[in-house]
Amino acid sequence: MKNNVLFKTKFKKIIDAFWLREDILETIPNCQCEYLDNNFRLLSVSSETLFSENELKPVFELYKTEFSIVERNISRGRLHIIS
Repeated sequence: MKNNVLFKTKFKKIIDAFWLREDILETIPNCQCEYLDNNFRLLSVSSETLFSENELKPVFELYKTEFSIVERNISRGRLHIIS
């Protein structure tokens, strides 16, 4: 089962986008984390391990980054949530 979450982000400082990505990679085991656009607004996080956005909330708060979930996809169940 693969867990994919697409976040919409808003940074005060662009350099924080790099460090946020690094911290997410350390927080979620065996995950992939990449920005899907050049202005660091869409962040895709995927992992074979199930995780919840609550695990990542402290990381986003550390950088004072606004975020929201755009889409969640669990490959086995095909659950899609778009807000």
